[in-house]
Amino acid sequence: MASHASRRHADRRRLRPGPRGLVLGACALAAALLGLSVSGTLSDWTSAIISNSTNTVASSTAVILQEVGPDGTVAHASQTCRSSDGAANSATCTTINKYGGTTSPLSPGGSQVTDVVFTNLGAANASSFVLTPGTCTSTPATGTPTPNNLCTTDLTVAVSCSNGSTYAGGSAWTDLVYPAGAAASMPTLTHAAGLASGASATCRFTVALPANASVLDQGLTVSHPLSWTLNK
Repeated sequence: MASHASRRHADRRRLRPGPRGLVLGACALAAALLGLSVSGTLSDWTSAIISNSTNTVASSTAVILQEVGPDGTVAHASQTCRSSDGAANSATCTTINKYGGTTSPLSPGGSQVTDVVFTNLGAANASSFVLTPGTCTSTPATGTPTPNNLCTTDLTVAVSCSNGSTYAGGSAWTDLVYPAGAAASMPTLTHAAGLASGASATCRFTVALPANASVLDQGLTVSHPLSWTLNK
């Protein structure tokens, strides 16, 4: 039977870890730490993320022309046309009649006055405002006796514009203006100051027959296309 001292010595040997036990313990600790790393408790190396929260772009500004004026009916009802109504910011307006229409035919000495308001609705300022007349036609062109051509004879057209939504003759522009003359002779007219964003201008049209108009002017209809352009 072993002595008491011998048993204590054997117990101490069993409690003291050997080299193999130290290695196994270290491996167990490393495995535990690796498990924490993979699980995300300490860090995550499985993905990398950058979030871009600021991605912007802007469109350039444009000019947009609005025209408000009367139609050719007896009531001269107000109509509105905008360049943005058509593709590429270009539209044809068939409702506004700057010459007054045909419902109240002119007699010798008679005239018709029409005011039309133009506004730049775009965010950009316009550098110029241009009136370009088209080809004037007078119909019928033939008959017995041969009728006059009102585009070149007797009928006069005058154009004058001023800043603002009402016409002010005392401060009329000096560049976009056509004193009373034949419709067919109207040139391209340019207002070099343009129209600022949100600004308006009013153009007054006056068509008239002189008191001594020829009887060969009777029963005729004049058609004269006019185009307006805002340039940025």
